[in-house]
Amino acid sequence: MCFTQNQSGIFALIGLGLACYVKFNTSNTRLAVGVFWFFLMEFLQYWQYFWIDQCDHPVNKVLTFAGYVHICFQPYFTHIINSALTKNPKMLNQYTIILRMCLLGGFIFLLRAVLYDFLPQYQTPVSSAYTKWAGLTPAEGSFETREWLRGEALCTYKGNYHLSWSVPMLDTTYWIPGASLHSFLMFGPFFVMRKSMIIQGFFLWLTGPFLSTYFTDNLQEQASVWCFFSISQIAIMLFLIRKTLVLKWSKNGQQIKDTPYPKESSKSKKSVKAQ
Repeated sequence: MCFTQNQSGIFALIGLGLACYVKFNTSNTRLAVGVFWFFLMEFLQYWQYFWIDQCDHPVNKVLTFAGYVHICFQPYFTHIINSALTKNPKMLNQYTIILRMCLLGGFIFLLRAVLYDFLPQYQTPVSSAYTKWAGLTPAEGSFETREWLRGEALCTYKGNYHLSWSVPMLDTTYWIPGASLHSFLMFGPFFVMRKSMIIQGFFLWLTGPFLSTYFTDNLQEQASVWCFFSISQIAIMLFLIRKTLVLKWSKNGQQIKDTPYPKESSKSKKSVKAQ
């Protein structure tokens, strides 16, 4: 199965439609913002196809870095969506801490690429899928990276089935976390909230990063494949919770009763008894 520019465009439109549906049919703006964030990735991927494989083109580089920024803050917006689906004060207080941690982690992960050119002592040469694609000989003393996205050059190129993102990053140290920080912030909260959320987190993992490894062994492509699937994940979630969404966040601010008939008033009951 190969992913195309048109497919990315279609999924972007679906994502935008889902965000608009939530925004204009409910009062849940937070959920709409979360869905909109993941629409942006598909929208970005659609445009990246115009400059794919042109690693020296500035637009290719800018869009690649924009994709990396988006990935850094995906855990934050994932839990924006989760926090938008509860009105429990205790849960909302917990999400306040989780969201702050996700923002902090996102900025730290972002700095790993931003500071790359300024800290040469943390630039151990690596080889990656980009090395093979570009026909390069691995640099002397280099090692094959096992991290998602990390590569020798900032570039979006064609992978086995979809876009591949190569992003130069600093070496991991005690002070500089690896890509596993993204995984921890994305999935960790599902295991420390409610027990029922473990199933939700497992579904997200199964249909996201795990499924992407089934499609490709390219570590720079797996992230983009997962991003492609994210719109489907959101669509399934909204379909499953559509009833609750309308009941709890109706646009007019009134909860819709889940009953086929209007409730009888006490006045009408008295009149029936009198008869």
